[in-house]
Amino acid sequence: MSARDLGRGPVVAIIGGGFSGAATAFHLARLLPAGAADIVVVEPREGLGYGLAYSTADPSHRINVPASRMTLISGQDSHFADWLEQTGAILDDAEAIAANGALYPQRRVFGRYVESYLQPFLFGKVIRHVRSAIASVELSGQGYILILADGRTLAADALVIAATHPPPALPSALRSVAAAARLVANPYDLGGLQAIGRDDQVLVVGTGLTSADIIATLDRNGHRSRIVALSRHGYRSRSHAVLPGDPIGDFISLPSRSATVMLRRIRATILDAKRRG
Repeated sequence: MSARDLGRGPVVAIIGGGFSGAATAFHLARLLPAGAADIVVVEPREGLGYGLAYSTADPSHRINVPASRMTLISGQDSHFADWLEQTGAILDDAEAIAANGALYPQRRVFGRYVESYLQPFLFGKVIRHVRSAIASVELSGQGYILILADGRTLAADALVIAATHPPPALPSALRSVAAAARLVANPYDLGGLQAIGRDDQVLVVGTGLTSADIIATLDRNGHRSRIVALSRHGYRSRSHAVLPGDPIGDFISLPSRSATVMLRRIRATILDAKRRG
């Protein structure tokens, strides 16, 4: 039986309380008429808005785009940057200011920003936070039954899946060394990284943004020996341009709504931009 059958507003269940789930709950709460829906976010973490990306406790993990380009509210590009100024969240963090004046706060600060805008709705019980993981979801009539990890159930009329990817798993080629004492399989296991000696040589598998997090953590821990990062292509994440550029490329008009064609169009646009310098 759904909430509508009982004469109440529909229940909107959101699985995952990271940025995507928290933002969905926030916009539903602020845009829907009062009492129009019961908004429930199922998230095992204590706070909403952090998720995997913004819950890191390592102060060396920072956002990788300027604060002026991150926002909870579309159309208000400086929303996060304005919040930083209003709250003084980075007054004691001189490293957050880049040479060109752009702000790169610690990632957890962005999580605090998102959480701060959900708190009034949480206090007013417009949004409910259920601290649990999800075991499974079943169809039930016109709605859903969410089975929580602790055995409880939750009935919902609408379901939003905003879950992150599962915990990191070793690639099949490395499973033969899974039991090795010196292997850190989870890159966000700060205790495992802390156990690496300052003079230990380190091999990092992968050269994307996660590898940058690992290297930043090792550097903060005082590591001073050789670090080798490898990947299939050997590409590293590119730094931001020194000077701002005008947006180029059309990724909205048809047929860009096909993911494959959009990818081709993006690659063609990048090549065209390179040719133009």
